[in-house]
Amino acid sequence: MRRLLVVNKAYWPHLGGVETVARQLAEGAANAGFHVEVLCLGEKDAEEEINGVTVHRVWTVLRVGSAPLAWRFLEKYSELAAKADVIHFHTPNPMGELALLLKGRGHAEKVICTYHSDPLKPKWAAGAYQRLLRLFLDRCDTVVATSPNYIQSSQVLKPIENRCTVIPLGVDVERFSNVSREAVAQCESMLEGLPRLRVLFVGRLVYYKGVDVLLKALAAVPDVSAILVGEGPLKSDLKELAGRLGIAPRVRFLDPLPDDLYPAIYHCADLFALPSVERTEAFGIVGLEALAAGLPIITTELGTGTSYYNRNGITGLVVEAGNAESLSEAILKLVTFTRKSDAARQKDSTHANPMTLEKMSGEYLGLFKTSTGKKQEPEE
Repeated sequence: MRRLLVVNKAYWPHLGGVETVARQLAEGAANAGFHVEVLCLGEKDAEEEINGVTVHRVWTVLRVGSAPLAWRFLEKYSELAAKADVIHFHTPNPMGELALLLKGRGHAEKVICTYHSDPLKPKWAAGAYQRLLRLFLDRCDTVVATSPNYIQSSQVLKPIENRCTVIPLGVDVERFSNVSREAVAQCESMLEGLPRLRVLFVGRLVYYKGVDVLLKALAAVPDVSAILVGEGPLKSDLKELAGRLGIAPRVRFLDPLPDDLYPAIYHCADLFALPSVERTEAFGIVGLEALAAGLPIITTELGTGTSYYNRNGITGLVVEAGNAESLSEAILKLVTFTRKSDAARQKDSTHANPMTLEKMSGEYLGLFKTSTGKKQEPEE
């Protein structure tokens, strides 16, 4: 049985776009017959089995910016790499990059990196980290980018674009297009009194998501309400901002939803907005989820995946990042196209969203199965 080691900052039930992708690919490989192990950081040392995947968590000793650090991670990596045939890194993750640079590839004949985003924070460390990433990428056999846009706009990937492979992220279209009436009714009960038309945002409430810009845009569109699904350090500040703008009665904050209800929230809205303001938003898989649910979407131009899968004027609108006036104008343009039947939504989602989970998983399985013929490194 071929052994796959997945290395990432975190893993489910930690919520995040990269964590979702890591879980989808790990479980997909396990279902395809791989022995899959995940190495990540967590709140404590732990080992557990999740849907056929063995997850090893190493206690986070400290954080620099959003990067969790723990030197014991390197020891655990050496142990697991010595048994792996393929290692799949999700980057950025300083501990992962250091592990390959300091401990090597172990037994692995193939090393793959999915490059999710450039390091931007903290700014004082970004330059040095980019240099470390270049050394790390030189050790990888395959570098995967999530969109051609990101390769062209990345200071790290552009110089090695001839070595990069593009595999866009994908979603389970059926999960988001075919939702039970009961699940929608449960979500609607959480939105009682919130008038239509509704714009939906899903994501962490952090600086780069631009939710403050969305609230300012809503203040200029009096007939539109907002559903904001997520948690994060800015939640109280955003509630206060909604109050100051006088729009609190038409803004509903919801905590992250369980898996069985999550797809249904998209069917309680009329359009979707991802108003991100920084390139930290390297793809924004929630936008694909909205397309799968049949919603028109608004994203921002960041030189990333957000203007790759959202075809301006076809699947939705792409606006200038950080511009509340442009965002409010886009909302006004789209609200006239949002009253669709369930059948129309399902039909549209098939054509609007060719980036499926099945396609993404299939392309990665092809990478995992293909040998490079690399010789294993001697054990230390």
